[in-house]
Amino acid sequence: MRSDAPKLDVRLPGLENRSLAASCSAAAQRPKGGEVIRSPQEVAGLNCNSLIVEGGAQTAASFLRAGLVDRLMLYRAPILIGGGKPCLGDIGLDSLADAHERWALCDARMLGKDRFEVYEATPCSQA
Repeated sequence: MRSDAPKLDVRLPGLENRSLAASCSAAAQRPKGGEVIRSPQEVAGLNCNSLIVEGGAQTAASFLRAGLVDRLMLYRAPILIGGGKPCLGDIGLDSLADAHERWALCDARMLGKDRFEVYEATPCSQA
């Protein structure tokens, strides 16, 4: 099993100072310069105005289920392969009617062959 260890830092020459001041992770070990969080409920104890969550299907689902996501940034490749891992776990929506109008597409563009989309939570979904 391959482990993902995102640094969330800027590695472009001359722009290294644009890196995030702190990172948060659900990793077993504390990331350099960051804090470890093991559940969405721990976000309330962080001293930050915004949080970038990068993780697998269960991490994404847990933040969505807790209502802590106000922007989704999705990257999609133009290929399909079989036998992969799910991109999202159970987010607590049981019907299509519950899912409609929760997110609004606010940006979409091609990045090379990949598609990048940004969705923002609609005001009625944050109530």
